[in-house]
Order: sequence, then C-alpha cells, then structure tokens
Amino acid sequence: MNNQISKLIALLFFACSTALAQNESKTFDPQPVLGTFVGEWTGQATAYFPRDSSKTNRLESIQAVGKKTLKDTYVEIKSSWTQEDGSTRELLELVNYHVRKDSFQVLYLYDNWPGRVDYPLSYNEETRTFKGYDTFIARGGIPAEEKVEWVISKDGNEIRGTEYNHLSTDPDGYWPKTFEYVLRRKE
Repeated sequence: MNNQISKLIALLFFACSTALAQNESKTFDPQPVLGTFVGEWTGQATAYFPRDSSKTNRLESIQAVGKKTLKDTYVEIKSSWTQEDGSTRELLELVNYHVRKDSFQVLYLYDNWPGRVDYPLSYNEETRTFKGYDTFIARGGIPAEEKVEWVISKDGNEIRGTEYNHLSTDPDGYWPKTFEYVLRRKE
C-alpha cells in the first residue's frame, strides 16, 4: 500500500511540475510591445465636441519621445501638443505591464489639468490593438465613461489612437468619437 501511495505522489508531482513548466513557457513577454513606444514620434490630433455644435474641432500637432525607464519596466512618453493658435500643452504618459492584472497600465499626467488618468489596457497580439475604459465626472457633475483604442501598425512605425465617451445622460449605446490622433515614428 505504501508503495502505491509513493508512486501516486510521484505521479502527481510529475504532472504538477510538467503543468507548471508548460505555463511558465507560455508567460507573456511585454518587452517587445513596450519597446514599440520607444523612439521619437510626430503626429496630428483632432478633438471633437459632439455635444456642443458651437465648438469647432481642435487641431494639434504632436512631438513625442518615448524611452524605457525604471529598469525597463515602464516606457515614459513625454509629448508636446501645439494648437493652431500656437498654445502648447505637455503630457507625460507612463506605460507598463501589470503582471498580477495581466494587462498593460497607462498613467497620464497633464500640465494643463490637475487630475490624472490611470487605467488598464487589454492587448490583442494578433490585431496589435490596445483597448481600455476609464470613468470620470464630466462637466456638470455627470458620471461618464471613456473608451480608448490604440492600434499599432504591423511595422511598428505608426500608432493610431481613438477615444469615445458616454455620459450617463446619453442614450444607451451612444459613444461619439471625441478624440483621435496619429503618431508616426521619426526616421
């Protein structure tokens, strides 16, 4: 009987260690994805105001630099956004991979707004697409959600970002586009 128990324990140990080894070999490596953001970028952005027809779209040119930081666990992207009238705003983004949550995280810090935006982004390797949601309070104290999508070109030299939002006072399913940009890697 003891011999059978010993064999069963050995078999269970072998099965568990094999399963663990297989899982370890399937561990996601975020470094190539994070590395996509490293470099110098230039681009254009458009802000839309779908709920205020009196406002015209805001156009901005973008200059950005992404570099790895904090032992290569984050990519820090510093960017400058210049409007047609010459006014400029600065943005700092920190992007990393949160192993425990199995998602990327993005933190936005702005020089023209005292708040911060911090939310998870899922990543689809096949489509090279990030998607995420954030909640916020819109003007007038209205609860709202923002939906973000970033698409990276196959060659990694272009990033297209689109944002949509939904106010709690909007009809169900109404998610108008509020912002979009295209960044291209400088050569």
